[in-house]
Amino acid sequence: MRIVLIFACLYILVWASCQQEERRQFTKHGYEYINHTNLDGPKPQPGEYVYFHLQIRNGDSITHSTRAQGATPFLQIPSVDNPQRRPSPVEDVLREMSVGDSVTVLIRLDSIRAGKPKEFEGAEMFFYDVVLQDIKSVDSFQEDARQQREEQQKAAEATRARYREVAAQVRQTLKQYKAGELDEELHETDSGLRYIIHEQGGGQEVGPKGNVSAHYFGVLMNGKEFDNSFKQGDPLRLPVGEGRVIKGWDEGMTLLREGARATFFIPYELAYGETGSSPDIPPKADLALYVEVVEVY
Repeated sequence: MRIVLIFACLYILVWASCQQEERRQFTKHGYEYINHTNLDGPKPQPGEYVYFHLQIRNGDSITHSTRAQGATPFLQIPSVDNPQRRPSPVEDVLREMSVGDSVTVLIRLDSIRAGKPKEFEGAEMFFYDVVLQDIKSVDSFQEDARQQREEQQKAAEATRARYREVAAQVRQTLKQYKAGELDEELHETDSGLRYIIHEQGGGQEVGPKGNVSAHYFGVLMNGKEFDNSFKQGDPLRLPVGEGRVIKGWDEGMTLLREGARATFFIPYELAYGETGSSPDIPPKADLALYVEVVEVY
């Protein structure tokens, strides 16, 4: 009985391996890939634009992700092939896909002339996972781009119009904080970060490894502004927990949800430390930072 089970297991493993090999295909320019979906739909034609998502993996470890960056990249399929130019693996495999298809391109590291990137030391290959989101004609792409520019311009103008309102609100909150009027509403973490949540927000939690876009307005404890996103009109996009911003800001964001508004009171140890940051942040400067979480992604 045990021998029968062993042979059955071996048969399943061999069958699965063969099935995977059968699913492996090659693009026009020789890139090896596996199509996990094989949807039956129109494929991109020369001159059309394709929107897609991409992640790069070393085994199960993701080293790059367009979804994590909050962007949907696009490219135009060349109208004429250049025989002296080999397209990238992503461009080449997108020509073989239909909308909704999910594929993995297998890249052998010994085929890369520039040598192995640091994050792939010891690996023999890495993987491009590609999902085709949409295909658009030139006219449709240009119309979408025009509408997007108009929407972004309106949003930026509305944000810039709030600058004075937000500046006054931040300084009023700071005044109340220094007078002890907010003590009952304040929270404090083990690190010494103090914060007050003005609006909880009803969206997704940021968490310790989230990606967010957020507006912010920062002042010294004397009320002097040192930086903000409202004048520019565009929120800051950042991954949380990777040290891209000061420690107090990084920690504070993990406590919020999409749609939240909060003010962090950050001791200098969690800000720019004993040296400060010339020219705007003096040594040992405590900070007050107002934030609005626009999106969690």
